[in-house]
Amino acid sequence: MSDTFGRRLREHRHTAGLTMEQLAERSGVSARAISDMERERSVAPQRRTVQALADALELPEADQPAFLAAARAGRPKATAAVPAGCCALPRPIPDFTGRGRELAQLRRVAAAAQPAPVVAPVMTVSGTAGVGKTTLAVQAAHLLGTEFTGGTLFVDLRGMDARPAGAAETLARLLSAFGVGDTEIPADETDRAGLYRDLLQHRRILVVLDNVADEAQVRPLLPGPGPSLTFVTSRRLLAGLEGVHRLNLTQLPAGDAATLLRRIIGDREPEAISEVVELCGRLPLALRIAGNRLMSRPHWTVRHLADRLSGEHRRLDQLIAGDLRIAAAFSLSYTQLSPQARRLFRRLSLAPGGDFDASLARALDPADPEGIEDALDELVELSLLQAHVDGRYRFHNLIRLFARERLAEEEAAEPR
Repeated sequence: MSDTFGRRLREHRHTAGLTMEQLAERSGVSARAISDMERERSVAPQRRTVQALADALELPEADQPAFLAAARAGRPKATAAVPAGCCALPRPIPDFTGRGRELAQLRRVAAAAQPAPVVAPVMTVSGTAGVGKTTLAVQAAHLLGTEFTGGTLFVDLRGMDARPAGAAETLARLLSAFGVGDTEIPADETDRAGLYRDLLQHRRILVVLDNVADEAQVRPLLPGPGPSLTFVTSRRLLAGLEGVHRLNLTQLPAGDAATLLRRIIGDREPEAISEVVELCGRLPLALRIAGNRLMSRPHWTVRHLADRLSGEHRRLDQLIAGDLRIAAAFSLSYTQLSPQARRLFRRLSLAPGGDFDASLARALDPADPEGIEDALDELVELSLLQAHVDGRYRFHNLIRLFARERLAEEEAAEPR
């Protein structure tokens, strides 16, 4: 029997009298990752992982060189990890706050990643602009990274750009990240997708496909059978994708939102912090902007910012910090809408009360009553409206203000 790293690890663990769970607790490497290494289901682990295992096993110095060498040898070249630095993850946010339930859901999906013939899991993370989709996916990828010993890949598909990245272009980037030479990358998109799925089939890799425009852009990038995991973030619900797990991200709970703001600006003026949190609609991007404004203006009090945000007519203008602008984030979604959906979006800002139904939408936009349901679905799909029970809809409060601004700028005063 060949003296592989998996065999050496198993023998040393048995000699030490440890279960996988005990070794995991001692080393900080997950029991699942240890199991994959022992069963030769993962590629060569990183050196720091191997050293952590050696230390936890209390290997004599004389045994460590062979143990490390076996780990370096890993599996055959065909299943090597992606090279370091290729499509690297963005840095995690140091003051990441909350989202415990969502992270637990992502971990459960990660646990479903099994070797072929099981189809690799895909999780879509959707939600409105500024709700923290990319931040959550990146945070989860960093937390789960040690379990995906083949590495991690991150690609921004530029879904809100005037020209989003095409599937063929993205596949070429991913194949290059796997070390496929330019001359070896197939010219045909379908062939590229097939090669990408083949490369994923035996690799335990976590892929983050960020800022996806629509189903057509991402469908060729989804994996087949194998132990990989793919996170997909999009402002759209991507309802047309088959066989995926779904997470629709919403605003933060009040307590987590206040904690995030305190982590940015410090623990002061609790009453004013609570007020700013609600004026920002508990939206992470808005809270980040508010916090950054306060930190860049040390003479401001939290109360002063709360007073500036209190007027609805200028609230969006106050949520600007450097290149961060909450209205600009909403505007990117607005430009994706059809003309009727834009018109309905603007006019729904006049709806009284907290929510409304399709009959009120028809009254506000009577020009095409037959198309109202489709326009409402389009707004929900792009996360500009929230659908609730019994056919009712509601705005996030900052998006309602944005819709009201669009109405004032794009439609004459007399019809309003």
